[in-house]
Amino acid sequence: MQLTKSIEKLKKYYGRLEAGKTKKIKPSHVEKVANKLLAKEHSLLDEIATTKKASKKERLEQKLVTTRKQIDRAKWLLEKIG
Repeated sequence: MQLTKSIEKLKKYYGRLEAGKTKKIKPSHVEKVANKLLAKEHSLLDEIATTKKASKKERLEQKLVTTRKQIDRAKWLLEKIG
């Protein structure tokens, strides 16, 4: 799953949370998104380690920051609905 798709799914779940429809959010679905984000984090770390070009490394590090923020959001959401 692309990073943007994971972010969109989390946005959808946050929308449901704000609308008071927490029963429609399945914890297993949020866990699945969180696991995909964790896998993305690991692949980004591997790619950063092997990249030599400074500009590409910077872009990858920005993606890593975004991914980690989304992982934190997913964990927070799991705490709220779990």
